[in-house]
Amino acid sequence: MRKLFSLLFSVSLIMVACNKEDDSTQLPSGDSKEPILELTSDKIMTFTAEGGDAQITYNLTKGDEVFEGESGLLSQPSPVASKSDQEWIIINKDDSYYGVLLFSVAKNDTNEDREGLITVSYYSKSFEVVVKQSAMLETPEPPQPTVEGWAIVGTFTNNWDVASAVAMESIEGYYVARGVEISTSDSFKFILDGSMQNGLGGNGQAAERDHKYPASKYGSDIRVKESGIYDLYINEELNTYYVMSEGKTPADAHEEVEEGKDVWYVQGLGEEISMRKIGIYQVVSNVSLDEDGFKFRSTLQGGYGAESEDVYDIDSEITIISGSEINIKVNYEEGKLYDIYLAEESMKVWVVPTGKSPNVIHECFDAEGAWFYNNNFYIYLEADGIKLTFECMLASGAVDYIIPETTFEVLYGEDRTNANYIDADACEIVNANGKTKVVSGTITVAHCEDGYDVMVDVVNHLQQNIRAHYVGEFSHGIVGSPIVVPINE
Repeated sequence: MRKLFSLLFSVSLIMVACNKEDDSTQLPSGDSKEPILELTSDKIMTFTAEGGDAQITYNLTKGDEVFEGESGLLSQPSPVASKSDQEWIIINKDDSYYGVLLFSVAKNDTNEDREGLITVSYYSKSFEVVVKQSAMLETPEPPQPTVEGWAIVGTFTNNWDVASAVAMESIEGYYVARGVEISTSDSFKFILDGSMQNGLGGNGQAAERDHKYPASKYGSDIRVKESGIYDLYINEELNTYYVMSEGKTPADAHEEVEEGKDVWYVQGLGEEISMRKIGIYQVVSNVSLDEDGFKFRSTLQGGYGAESEDVYDIDSEITIISGSEINIKVNYEEGKLYDIYLAEESMKVWVVPTGKSPNVIHECFDAEGAWFYNNNFYIYLEADGIKLTFECMLASGAVDYIIPETTFEVLYGEDRTNANYIDADACEIVNANGKTKVVSGTITVAHCEDGYDVMVDVVNHLQQNIRAHYVGEFSHGIVGSPIVVPINE
């Protein structure tokens, strides 16, 4: 009897134990629906040898409630169970919360890659995440080769790779890298012997084409306003850099703007573009036109626009007026580039194909002529703030000090023959901004009742075409005998 009672008691204990084990797989009290546990981050996570922190996100549907990864209840602790099978994978259970499980991976000091497993479960539901970590290299990578001397490194050199830096050549007081292709999304700096510490940066200003800028040791990354191919210069004093169009040199760069100095800009065409002073003109080169047109802005004189709504032809003379809000529109050709010329003295504008100069006629209001000896005389013409000086040579002496009706051609010493010519070495065009030399062209002299009819059509060394027309007498000479009115004589 005692043995039977003992047997029945043992069986009862076993049944109770079995019932407790079954309870561990059942839902919590009050949950009538099967839970859903879904991994929403990567199933495989990789780390470098340095290790680091990371997180696993998941969605948990529990009863009628859904808790989503990264947007769960931060104030509530994580409801899931979690474990890792490796000591170097450390789960941060205290800071984990609904939908997010935080963990960290220790540094791998070994020479072998390693792999571990994180298991996340909610009662009968679970998922696994594989954690992979690279080995620590036995020996560090060899140092990258560097470019000796000055070079350019940036996003376009394999994303700032010093080994891919663009070498700069030392030439005539500058260091230059030619033909560098740069986009508006690129940035770069100048470096010495592969060292950024000895480098030069900019001043935070996006560089315009054909301008010079201050350079400094701790300057910002340099960017350009316009994508294209550039020749990049720094001077030997290392305080200035130049962003030049391909083939141009620092001598072609815009001067730095002094305080109180007038600067002209073209407005429209996608952005405001500063103009460059060339001879008597303000010029902007290599621009694409659009149907909306453009206007001008002066830092000292304000805005200027067209005087009418007309659409002008290329090469035509356009008058601009102060305060006008009318854009200048021209009959441009799609896909072609143009140069815009502005003559400040007359407020005239010309839009010409790139590389061409305005076909300008200046009506002259003053002229002087003086004999120096029988075959040699000067003509001085003045108009619109321009002074033209020409030394003319006759093949044979003038009769009664009268300039004969003829055409004089601009010639240099080796080209001069026994003919009527203009001595190019002694000719010049002068305005408030300095002198330019005449390189080619002609002067045609005719007689009329008012004295002389003189037509000048010459080109200066800046490849600008200067045309001038004068009708009238020549006043008495500075030296020698006067050039008289031919018909009245």
